[in-house]
Amino acid sequence: MRLAIKVRGEMVRQGLENIHQEIPAVGRRRMRTIANRVVRRMQEYPAERPGQDYTRTGTLFRRWMIKEINKIGYSIQNLTPYTHYVVGDAFGTSQAWMHKGRWQRFRDVTDEELLKLPDEIMNEIVMVARREEFEVT
Repeated sequence: MRLAIKVRGEMVRQGLENIHQEIPAVGRRRMRTIANRVVRRMQEYPAERPGQDYTRTGTLFRRWMIKEINKIGYSIQNLTPYTHYVVGDAFGTSQAWMHKGRWQRFRDVTDEELLKLPDEIMNEIVMVARREEFEVT
């Protein structure tokens, strides 16, 4: 992916400084958006099995959380002890056989959402550049 900016006008230096300052914030906002989408997707429960007699508690749904890590990123976690049996672990393993194919694996959802990150960051940087009145192609 390539970003080309044409500079016009007298406020070039200030505009470039504004873009420079905005880029880390853009990355953090996009990462937070991705984390929110992962959590929302992980909160989707599959349909109950026909004849299921187990009453769902919603514990797995309620315990998804996003934590900030040293101002550089986010961690998504669910401290429910059986989470890895239902949705797998960060490596895409540990999901129990009875949940495979019914429950989304955490790793798969995270990978799918992270694939969107570069394009989303680029799109937001382009918007910032345009706001600073740079011509972006």
